[in-house]
Amino acid sequence: MRFFRLFIIGFTTMWLMGCSDDYGVEQTESALVVEGWIENGEPPVVLITTTLPITSEYQSIEDYQEFLVKWAKVTVSDGENSVVLTGKFDKGYYPPYVYTTGYMIGQEGKTYHLTVEYDNYYATATTTIPKAPQIDSFKVERVEGSDSLHYIKACFTDNPNEKNYYQFFVREGTQSRQFIGSYLGSIDDVVLDGPTEVPVYRGHQLIGDSYIPYFSDRELLTIKFAQVDECSFHFWDDYLKDQNLSTNMFFSSPLGVRTNVQGGIGYWCGYGCSTYYFFQQNLDDAEKNSL
Repeated sequence: MRFFRLFIIGFTTMWLMGCSDDYGVEQTESALVVEGWIENGEPPVVLITTTLPITSEYQSIEDYQEFLVKWAKVTVSDGENSVVLTGKFDKGYYPPYVYTTGYMIGQEGKTYHLTVEYDNYYATATTTIPKAPQIDSFKVERVEGSDSLHYIKACFTDNPNEKNYYQFFVREGTQSRQFIGSYLGSIDDVVLDGPTEVPVYRGHQLIGDSYIPYFSDRELLTIKFAQVDECSFHFWDDYLKDQNLSTNMFFSSPLGVRTNVQGGIGYWCGYGCSTYYFFQQNLDDAEKNSL
Protein backbone atom coordinates (compact mmCIF):
# COMPACT_ATOMS: atom_id res chain seq x y z
CA MET A 1 0.00 0.00 0.00
CA ARG A 2 1.26 3.45 -0.86
CA PHE A 3 0.53 6.34 1.47
CA PHE A 4 1.20 10.08 1.35
CA ARG A 5 4.85 10.88 1.15
CA LEU A 6 6.86 11.13 4.34
CA PHE A 7 9.51 12.22 1.83
CA ILE A 8 7.92 15.67 2.22
CA ILE A 9 8.72 15.48 5.91
CA GLY A 10 12.27 14.56 4.95
CA PHE A 11 12.46 18.04 3.44
CA THR A 12 10.64 19.94 6.15
CA THR A 13 10.64 18.28 9.54
CA MET A 14 13.34 19.15 12.04
CA TRP A 15 11.97 17.17 14.98
CA LEU A 16 11.09 13.50 15.30
CA MET A 17 11.07 11.30 18.35
CA GLY A 18 10.68 7.61 19.22
CA CYS A 19 7.63 5.67 20.26
CA SER A 20 8.96 5.79 23.81
CA ASP A 21 7.77 9.46 23.89
CA ASP A 22 11.36 10.69 24.18
CA TYR A 23 10.60 14.17 22.86
CA GLY A 24 12.96 16.99 22.06
CA VAL A 25 15.89 15.37 20.20
CA GLU A 26 16.91 17.81 17.47
CA GLN A 27 17.53 16.38 13.99
CA THR A 28 20.45 18.42 12.62
CA GLU A 29 22.34 15.96 10.38
CA SER A 30 21.14 14.08 7.33
CA ALA A 31 19.09 11.08 8.42
CA LEU A 32 17.74 7.97 6.76
CA VAL A 33 14.00 8.23 6.04
CA VAL A 34 12.26 4.85 6.03
CA GLU A 35 8.66 4.45 4.84
CA GLY A 36 7.50 0.88 4.96
CA TRP A 37 4.37 -1.17 5.42
CA ILE A 38 3.05 -4.69 5.14
CA GLU A 39 -0.62 -5.62 5.14
CA ASN A 40 -2.57 -8.86 5.17
CA GLY A 41 -2.48 -10.54 1.78
CA GLU A 42 0.12 -8.17 0.32
CA PRO A 43 3.95 -8.09 0.09
CA PRO A 44 6.04 -5.57 2.03
CA VAL A 45 6.79 -2.23 0.40
CA VAL A 46 9.60 0.07 1.55
CA LEU A 47 10.69 3.48 0.25
CA ILE A 48 14.00 4.97 1.39
CA THR A 49 15.32 8.51 1.11
CA THR A 50 17.56 10.81 3.11
CA THR A 51 16.57 14.09 4.70
CA LEU A 52 17.52 17.50 3.37
CA PRO A 53 18.24 20.07 6.08
CA ILE A 54 16.27 23.32 5.82
CA THR A 55 18.36 26.19 4.47
CA SER A 56 17.75 29.68 3.17
CA GLU A 57 18.48 28.50 -0.38
CA TYR A 58 15.67 27.45 -2.71
CA GLN A 59 15.25 23.65 -2.92
CA SER A 60 12.76 22.09 -5.30
CA ILE A 61 10.80 18.99 -4.33
CA GLU A 62 11.38 17.87 -7.93
CA ASP A 63 15.05 17.32 -7.09
CA TYR A 64 14.10 14.16 -5.20
CA GLN A 65 16.44 11.98 -7.32
CA GLU A 66 19.37 13.26 -5.30
CA PHE A 67 17.84 11.93 -2.10
CA LEU A 68 16.58 8.56 -3.32
CA VAL A 69 18.40 5.57 -1.83
CA LYS A 70 18.60 2.92 -4.57
CA TRP A 71 21.30 0.58 -3.30
CA ALA A 72 20.25 -0.28 0.24
CA LYS A 73 20.04 -3.79 1.62
CA VAL A 74 16.47 -4.08 2.91
CA THR A 75 15.54 -7.24 4.81
CA VAL A 76 12.20 -8.33 6.26
CA SER A 77 11.89 -11.25 8.67
CA ASP A 78 8.74 -12.83 10.14
CA GLY A 79 10.65 -14.86 12.73
CA GLU A 80 10.76 -17.93 10.49
CA ASN A 81 11.78 -16.61 7.09
CA SER A 82 14.03 -13.73 6.11
CA VAL A 83 13.81 -12.08 2.67
CA VAL A 84 16.01 -9.42 1.06
CA LEU A 85 13.78 -7.03 -0.89
CA THR A 86 14.49 -6.02 -4.48
CA GLY A 87 14.67 -2.35 -5.45
CA LYS A 88 12.88 -1.25 -8.61
CA PHE A 89 11.40 1.81 -10.31
CA ASP A 90 7.62 2.03 -10.04
CA LYS A 91 5.71 5.07 -11.31
CA GLY A 92 2.78 4.17 -9.09
CA TYR A 93 4.68 5.62 -6.14
CA TYR A 94 6.33 8.95 -5.39
CA PRO A 95 9.29 9.01 -5.44
CA PRO A 96 9.04 6.22 -8.05
CA TYR A 97 11.43 3.71 -6.46
CA VAL A 98 10.44 0.94 -4.04
CA TYR A 99 11.85 -2.15 -2.37
CA THR A 100 9.52 -5.15 -2.38
CA THR A 101 9.37 -8.92 -2.92
CA GLY A 102 7.09 -11.68 -4.13
CA TYR A 103 8.47 -14.13 -1.59
CA MET A 104 6.67 -12.84 1.51
CA ILE A 105 2.98 -12.03 2.00
CA GLY A 106 1.61 -10.36 5.11
CA GLN A 107 -0.47 -12.43 7.52
CA GLU A 108 -2.69 -11.32 10.38
CA GLY A 109 -1.15 -11.88 13.80
CA LYS A 110 2.43 -12.10 12.59
CA THR A 111 5.27 -9.79 13.65
CA TYR A 112 7.68 -8.43 11.04
CA HIS A 113 11.18 -7.10 11.63
CA LEU A 114 12.71 -4.66 9.12
CA THR A 115 16.42 -3.97 8.68
CA VAL A 116 17.86 -1.30 6.35
CA GLU A 117 21.59 -1.13 5.65
CA TYR A 118 23.02 1.64 3.47
CA ASP A 119 26.42 3.34 3.54
CA ASN A 120 26.93 4.33 7.19
CA TYR A 121 23.23 4.00 8.02
CA TYR A 122 21.71 1.08 9.87
CA ALA A 123 18.00 1.22 10.76
CA THR A 124 15.63 -1.31 12.28
CA ALA A 125 11.94 -1.46 13.15
CA THR A 126 9.32 -3.99 14.20
CA THR A 127 5.57 -4.11 13.60
CA THR A 128 2.64 -6.52 13.83
CA ILE A 129 -0.35 -7.02 11.53
CA PRO A 130 -3.56 -6.94 13.63
CA LYS A 131 -6.82 -8.58 12.61
CA ALA A 132 -8.54 -6.78 9.73
CA PRO A 133 -11.68 -4.88 10.85
CA GLN A 134 -14.87 -4.75 8.79
CA ILE A 135 -17.22 -1.93 7.84
CA ASP A 136 -20.87 -2.70 8.56
CA SER A 137 -22.18 -0.19 6.02
CA PHE A 138 -21.45 3.11 4.28
CA LYS A 139 -23.63 6.19 3.98
CA VAL A 140 -23.05 8.35 0.91
CA GLU A 141 -24.73 11.69 0.30
CA ARG A 142 -24.20 14.60 -2.05
CA VAL A 143 -22.81 17.80 -0.58
CA GLU A 144 -25.56 20.38 -0.44
CA GLY A 145 -25.37 22.76 -3.38
CA SER A 146 -22.97 20.56 -5.37
CA ASP A 147 -23.64 18.30 -8.36
CA SER A 148 -20.30 16.50 -8.20
CA LEU A 149 -19.19 16.19 -4.55
CA HIS A 150 -20.10 13.43 -2.08
CA TYR A 151 -19.40 12.92 1.58
CA ILE A 152 -19.07 9.42 3.01
CA LYS A 153 -19.66 8.01 6.47
CA ALA A 154 -18.47 4.57 7.57
CA CYS A 155 -20.42 2.54 10.12
CA PHE A 156 -18.60 -0.15 12.11
CA THR A 157 -18.69 -1.83 15.51
CA ASP A 158 -15.70 -1.77 17.84
CA ASN A 159 -15.11 -4.73 20.15
CA PRO A 160 -15.35 -3.29 23.71
CA ASN A 161 -13.30 -6.20 25.09
CA GLU A 162 -10.22 -5.32 22.99
CA LYS A 163 -7.91 -2.33 22.76
CA ASN A 164 -7.98 -1.25 19.12
CA TYR A 165 -6.56 1.50 16.93
CA TYR A 166 -7.86 2.26 13.44
CA GLN A 167 -6.73 4.20 10.38
CA PHE A 168 -8.60 5.12 7.19
CA PHE A 169 -6.75 5.46 3.87
CA VAL A 170 -8.18 6.61 0.54
CA ARG A 171 -7.19 6.55 -3.13
CA GLU A 172 -8.95 8.30 -6.02
CA GLY A 173 -8.68 7.12 -9.62
CA THR A 174 -6.51 4.35 -11.06
CA GLN A 175 -3.36 6.19 -12.14
CA SER A 176 -1.48 5.66 -8.89
CA ARG A 177 -0.90 3.00 -6.27
CA GLN A 178 -0.89 5.85 -3.76
CA PHE A 179 -3.12 5.62 -0.71
CA ILE A 180 -3.35 8.72 1.43
CA GLY A 181 -4.14 8.91 5.13
CA SER A 182 -7.70 10.21 5.45
CA TYR A 183 -8.09 13.63 7.06
CA LEU A 184 -8.83 13.01 10.79
CA GLY A 185 -8.73 9.30 9.94
CA SER A 186 -6.78 8.06 13.00
CA ILE A 187 -9.09 6.57 15.65
CA ASP A 188 -8.35 5.38 19.19
CA ASP A 189 -11.22 3.18 20.37
CA VAL A 190 -11.21 4.96 23.74
CA VAL A 191 -13.60 7.41 22.05
CA LEU A 192 -15.87 4.64 20.69
CA ASP A 193 -18.90 3.07 22.32
CA GLY A 194 -20.37 0.16 20.38
CA PRO A 195 -21.68 0.84 16.84
CA THR A 196 -19.96 3.93 15.45
CA GLU A 197 -20.49 6.23 12.47
CA VAL A 198 -17.47 8.27 11.38
CA PRO A 199 -16.88 10.54 8.37
CA VAL A 200 -14.25 9.51 5.80
CA TYR A 201 -12.53 12.50 4.21
CA ARG A 202 -10.06 12.92 1.39
CA GLY A 203 -6.40 13.00 2.34
CA HIS A 204 -4.83 16.43 2.64
CA GLN A 205 -1.85 16.64 0.28
CA LEU A 206 0.82 19.29 0.57
CA ILE A 207 1.21 19.53 -3.19
CA GLY A 208 -1.68 20.25 -5.54
CA ASP A 209 -4.91 22.19 -5.60
CA SER A 210 -6.71 23.72 -2.63
CA TYR A 211 -7.93 21.09 -0.21
CA ILE A 212 -11.55 19.92 -0.40
CA PRO A 213 -12.52 17.24 2.15
CA TYR A 214 -15.23 15.67 -0.01
CA PHE A 215 -14.98 13.21 -2.88
CA SER A 216 -15.64 14.26 -6.45
CA ASP A 217 -17.15 12.08 -9.18
CA ARG A 218 -14.20 9.92 -10.17
CA GLU A 219 -13.72 6.70 -12.09
CA LEU A 220 -12.96 4.81 -8.90
CA LEU A 221 -12.68 5.57 -5.19
CA THR A 222 -10.95 3.02 -2.94
CA ILE A 223 -11.15 3.12 0.86
CA LYS A 224 -8.97 0.99 3.11
CA PHE A 225 -10.03 0.52 6.73
CA ALA A 226 -7.07 -0.73 8.77
CA GLN A 227 -6.45 -1.85 12.31
CA VAL A 228 -2.95 -0.87 13.45
CA ASP A 229 -0.76 -1.39 16.49
CA GLU A 230 -0.13 1.37 19.02
CA CYS A 231 3.14 2.67 17.53
CA SER A 232 1.63 2.83 14.04
CA PHE A 233 -1.36 4.72 15.43
CA HIS A 234 0.88 7.26 17.16
CA PHE A 235 2.83 7.86 13.95
CA TRP A 236 -0.25 8.45 11.77
CA ASP A 237 -2.09 10.42 14.43
CA ASP A 238 0.91 12.73 14.92
CA TYR A 239 1.66 13.02 11.22
CA LEU A 240 -1.88 13.72 10.04
CA LYS A 241 -2.50 16.25 12.79
CA ASP A 242 0.77 17.98 11.97
CA GLN A 243 0.00 17.93 8.26
CA ASN A 244 -3.68 18.82 8.33
CA LEU A 245 -4.11 21.12 11.31
CA SER A 246 -0.94 23.20 11.26
CA THR A 247 -0.79 26.66 9.75
CA ASN A 248 2.84 26.23 8.71
CA MET A 249 4.11 22.75 7.85
CA PHE A 250 7.73 23.93 7.82
CA PHE A 251 7.78 24.79 11.53
CA SER A 252 4.47 23.44 12.65
CA SER A 253 4.90 21.45 15.82
CA PRO A 254 7.12 21.76 18.89
CA LEU A 255 6.75 18.02 19.49
CA GLY A 256 6.79 16.46 16.02
CA VAL A 257 6.02 12.96 14.83
CA ARG A 258 6.77 9.82 16.78
CA THR A 259 8.55 7.02 14.93
CA ASN A 260 9.22 3.33 15.54
CA VAL A 261 12.37 3.33 13.38
CA GLN A 262 15.62 2.94 15.30
CA GLY A 263 18.61 4.48 13.52
CA GLY A 264 16.43 6.59 11.22
CA ILE A 265 13.10 8.37 11.01
CA GLY A 266 9.81 7.37 9.44
CA TYR A 267 7.62 4.33 9.95
CA TRP A 268 7.35 0.59 9.47
CA CYS A 269 3.69 -0.30 9.91
CA GLY A 270 1.61 -3.45 9.81
CA TYR A 271 -1.97 -3.07 8.59
CA GLY A 272 -4.87 -5.45 9.01
CA CYS A 273 -6.93 -4.05 6.13
CA SER A 274 -10.34 -4.42 4.60
CA THR A 275 -10.78 -2.71 1.22
CA TYR A 276 -13.88 -1.14 -0.35
CA TYR A 277 -14.41 0.12 -3.91
CA PHE A 278 -16.83 2.80 -5.09
CA PHE A 279 -17.53 3.41 -8.77
CA GLN A 280 -19.64 6.39 -9.78
CA GLN A 281 -22.72 4.17 -10.13
CA ASN A 282 -22.01 2.72 -6.68
CA LEU A 283 -21.86 6.23 -5.22
CA ASP A 284 -25.24 7.10 -6.74
CA ASP A 285 -26.80 3.83 -5.55
CA ALA A 286 -25.31 4.20 -2.07
CA GLU A 287 -26.63 7.75 -1.91
CA LYS A 288 -30.14 6.58 -2.77
CA ASN A 289 -29.98 3.72 -0.25
CA SER A 290 -28.76 6.01 2.54
CA LEU A 291 -31.62 8.50 2.17
